[in-house]
Amino acid sequence: MKHNKIMGVCLFLGIMLLSVPMAFGQTVMAVGQGPSRQMAIENAKRSAVEQGVGALIDSKTKVANFQVLSDNIYSRASGYISNYNILSEGKTPDGSMNTVTIQADVQTASIESDLRAIGILMAQIGNPRFMAIYIPETRSSMHRDSRVVRAAEQAINGVFARKGFVVLDRMFINDVYNEIEQAGRIDVDMDDLSALALKYKADLLLVYDVHAASKVGGESKYFGGIIVEIALRAVAPATADLIAQKSGDLYVKTIKMSGDYYDDMQAAKAADELGKAIADALIGDTLAYYERSVHAGTRFDVWFRNFSEDEIYAIVDVIEKMSGFKDKNVRNESPGNFQLDVNYQGKKFDFKRELFMGLNQQGIQFDTQQAKGNRFLLFKKGSDNPFGAININ
Repeated sequence: MKHNKIMGVCLFLGIMLLSVPMAFGQTVMAVGQGPSRQMAIENAKRSAVEQGVGALIDSKTKVANFQVLSDNIYSRASGYISNYNILSEGKTPDGSMNTVTIQADVQTASIESDLRAIGILMAQIGNPRFMAIYIPETRSSMHRDSRVVRAAEQAINGVFARKGFVVLDRMFINDVYNEIEQAGRIDVDMDDLSALALKYKADLLLVYDVHAASKVGGESKYFGGIIVEIALRAVAPATADLIAQKSGDLYVKTIKMSGDYYDDMQAAKAADELGKAIADALIGDTLAYYERSVHAGTRFDVWFRNFSEDEIYAIVDVIEKMSGFKDKNVRNESPGNFQLDVNYQGKKFDFKRELFMGLNQQGIQFDTQQAKGNRFLLFKKGSDNPFGAININ
């Protein structure tokens, strides 16, 4: 009876983990137990894959999705192991179970792809909302209301929506276009667009441009051609950081003398195909950016002005002691002034609260300049505000 109970527990759990860190990026050590040698090996493989999963998602997410992981990832553990070596094997002290220690090469890229496919990574990063805005960059860019641009927009939106991103309602997109046009802006920069994206609660900004033109040349009197070009950028509105950018072109053969409607239809089909391909190429980098934020924290851009050297050191000390602090990068340093990129694990409100409370406890007197997104300006109380009443956009 005792033997059967032990076997049942081991078959249910089937895993013992060695506290060995990831080596060479994807090589792990793991221990498995089972009633047979082969079962012990399979359980060791599963434990190795669990470590690979643990490198991609946090423990809370693992617990919440235990059954989904068991059905979709752990059940196919051998498929994620490209190679393994048995380091040791034997029996448990009571002789009832086989135990095996292995060193295994885990294909974490394949695990990551499957975690995305079953929606676990997207749920972990909160299914970000996005808006795709068409900004023509040259005089040869297509008109926003053209069939070709609409096809490109639908293709791009479709790819991101299928990956778990939430598409911002079309009404808000139209409001963004109206604000740009009412302001009479000819050139719209990323700061302007990021500010509008934040206004409408978008976590991701996609900016694209489309060109379509007849391809001249060629000796055939029956066939011509159209070339479609699309450029796509992904931007983090909170900091106006460029996440990734991709571009490409596609040539399609057309029948000469068929008319504008036929050419538009062929160009729209090409824009649909090209838009999907470029969005697919871009989305990997975009997902990686948000997934990094789960582990490494969100970046906050903080500017400090008019502080003494002692105060600057105290400010950095306060930031490094914040509960959500992950790391920092000091840049644009000059006497009395410096700028910090801070990676912080937590929400914007918590970051501001911890920072302000820490500075107050240190007796550092400061005023703040209203900022958009994850960018802040703090200057020494009583000194001149270097930006006056202008917001940091």
